[in-house]
Amino acid sequence: MLEGYPIVWEFSVPFADIDMLQHVNNVAYLRWAETLRAEYFARVMHETVHGERGMIQASIAFSYERPLRYRDRIIVGCRIPRIGTRSWDFTYEVWCVDRRERAAHGTTSMVAYDFVAERTIPIPEGWRDAIATFEQGPVQRFS
Repeated sequence: MLEGYPIVWEFSVPFADIDMLQHVNNVAYLRWAETLRAEYFARVMHETVHGERGMIQASIAFSYERPLRYRDRIIVGCRIPRIGTRSWDFTYEVWCVDRRERAAHGTTSMVAYDFVAERTIPIPEGWRDAIATFEQGPVQRFS
């Protein structure tokens, strides 16, 4: 599970993420991806959410393969497979640990952004270097 993903988050599905159909609501997967992406950004780019520069989301696509239920143990992985001039992609996989099945996967395209000037910027070289190093390093886990 999650080979090639440098950052992973393992937890049990909380009750708050269950909908009336008794499985995880589709929005929860997006929140989980966003949480992991923010953690990646903080650990790797060393930027805060209140900084002058950061990232904005340009697109998102998620595919749901198998339902997850309350208290399922899951693991979510995140990596960056593509870096362009001003944008890059994060990919995610969500797995059920107990059943060893992938439940969902997705991609978000992000754009480097200057919040003071309110415009896109080229991806800083320091970010590029940090991403390249992090993507090659050992897996970092958090819970």
